Amino acid sequence: MTGRETTNRRRKIIQLNGRRSLGHVHWAAFAFILAFALLAAGCGRIASPQGWAGPTLSGDGKTVYATIERGKIAALDANMAPETGAQCDDAKDNDGDGAVNEGCPKAGQKSEEGTQCRNDTNDDQNNGVADDNLVNDGCPATIVRWIFPPDTDEGNKLKLEGIYGAPIRLGDVVYFGAYDGKVYALDAATGDEIWPPFETDDAIVSSVAARNGTLYATSTDGRLYAIDAVTGVPKGRFETQSSIWASPVVVGDVVYVAAMDGKLYAVDADDISKEVTDFSFKTDAGLLMDPTLADKDTLLVGGIDHKLYALDPKTGKQRWSQPFEGGNWFWAKPLVKGDTAYVADLDGNVYAVNLKDGIPRWNKPFQAGDSVRAAPLLASGTLVVVDRSGNAYGLKPEDGSRQWGPTLLGKTVLSDPFLLQPTLATPSPAASEAPAASPAASPSPSASESPAPSPGATGGAGAAEVLIVAQGGDICRLDPADGSPTGAALCAQVPL
Repeated sequence: MTGRETTNRRRKIIQLNGRRSLGHVHWAAFAFILAFALLAAGCGRIASPQGWAGPTLSGDGKTVYATIERGKIAALDANMAPETGAQCDDAKDNDGDGAVNEGCPKAGQKSEEGTQCRNDTNDDQNNGVADDNLVNDGCPATIVRWIFPPDTDEGNKLKLEGIYGAPIRLGDVVYFGAYDGKVYALDAATGDEIWPPFETDDAIVSSVAARNGTLYATSTDGRLYAIDAVTGVPKGRFETQSSIWASPVVVGDVVYVAAMDGKLYAVDADDISKEVTDFSFKTDAGLLMDPTLADKDTLLVGGIDHKLYALDPKTGKQRWSQPFEGGNWFWAKPLVKGDTAYVADLDGNVYAVNLKDGIPRWNKPFQAGDSVRAAPLLASGTLVVVDRSGNAYGLKPEDGSRQWGPTLLGKTVLSDPFLLQPTLATPSPAASEAPAASPAASPSPSASESPAPSPGATGGAGAAEVLIVAQGGDICRLDPADGSPTGAALCAQVPL
């Protein structure tokens, strides 16, 4: 069965059940079960794909791009703190975020809502009479700049189904892949489509990468696609003959692709039909983790065989005497800080691994309450870990001991947490903020404390906070110092 012969898309079953199904199953038996499940899923589809994309911040630190519910993405003001006190009594933008009196309490019997919250007038009325004398009372603190697909006749025809990979912004354009098998390019200011969606032959459950005006997208159809970032025109493809769930990673002039056949492919970024002849690595089980450049000499990969591998990015040869072995699948992207890689598995174990030799740095791993799909995050000196059940923990990175937590989010969490930090000055554009006509490659996340680059943001509270996108579109905000909420509520839905 290929392409669209019997259904408009083939779909893969993507589940996370941690110890309940994986931890104590013999590998050979489980490999057979997995192969059967993937084969059975080849002619089916997931009824309600959710997605687990983490947020992305614009280079000027003013806009957060986040998935807000199944198959929808929104541009949100990065300043999520409300105006308070006397600020609510005037008709001014007191915190410089482009909105007036956001988050101020309701004054009369009615709250202003929708487009009424985007002006500086008192709009709420009862029977033609002003309900109160305040502007924008009861409007939400989170300012939504746009939502895609929009709530229009044309927008309602689009069924993205789910967004699994974090979007990237290059210049004035936001790019992402969706579960409907398409790559989208949106105007960063308006959310309008820049070019018609680029179609692959199966679901996309990964982020796109970019280099020198070219987007690179992987699909569960087993292909890597090169796409012109300005026009959306295809520039080439590479066939792996295996499903791909991991995001491609560009390092210099090489694109690395981790596939479910256990092979890490290295292809020429300028002509992706050509493999790098001197590079070779293959293991006996599927690779799930996004390849991560830990340093110029070390590339980390992992997956279903419970092992973390450190490879020479030029040759694919293993750099450790033996791979680091965890208790279950390695799916979460590792966080690299200095000479240590922090990595979690689907048994809920969190490890600190010496990049030099693959030896554990902690006396024992930290044990979360459920499987961990989200990447660890280092924020204000605290290692933040969030498990599938929405338990958030703050760990001491030097020994893995618990500093705080769990903070109970009450929501399923599969997306990477994100560090939103204040700044006194507007940061210079990041490498991923190159002009749209010639996008540059995104920098390696290993150089940052966050799994995705987190440029400074003008946070109203004046302190760093961790954003977590939970299943269903809730955005949770907590203080990395103690795990306490930084907003009026720990988690809240984005107003549509």
